[in-house]
Amino acid sequence: MKVCGRRRPLAARRVFFLILLSFIVALAARTPGLADEKEKTDQERSLGPLEKSLIVPGWGQFAEKRFVEGAAFLGAELFCLAEIFLSNHHGNENYSLYKQAATTEDAVRYRQLTEKYDTRRNQFLLAAAAVWAANLVDIYLIVRHKAKKESAFQIRIGRGEHQKIFIMASYGF
Repeated sequence: MKVCGRRRPLAARRVFFLILLSFIVALAARTPGLADEKEKTDQERSLGPLEKSLIVPGWGQFAEKRFVEGAAFLGAELFCLAEIFLSNHHGNENYSLYKQAATTEDAVRYRQLTEKYDTRRNQFLLAAAAVWAANLVDIYLIVRHKAKKESAFQIRIGRGEHQKIFIMASYGF
């Protein structure tokens, strides 16, 4: 009956995890943005939003200042990963109890619990992959829309040789 006794602390851990995740996302949203291009390192300049989202779901959305979407993707991915590890842990516990079972009824019950947690782990693996894929599609559409907007009409003010200031206008088809 160890499994039944752990449900309440497990729920408390999930609530604590979600509160902690919300706090971290709120802190990330409140920190000053990377508005100053001079402060960025070479590695940060080389990674675009799509590459960032490929590494960590939601990072590209944060880079594009879409904090709600970034928090949603990051939170969903972290939740799925936490559930994967928890389900795997519970499945392994029940499997070890299954191997040590003294009666047939206990063996059947622990084996069913093992299969239940293994199935749950696999479902959350699939959900994590789906969140990751949806994250990539979302950031791809954001970047593509932004590139279309930028290629239509641009006005740029710059500084040339000998401190001359120039204005350049371009229109893309």
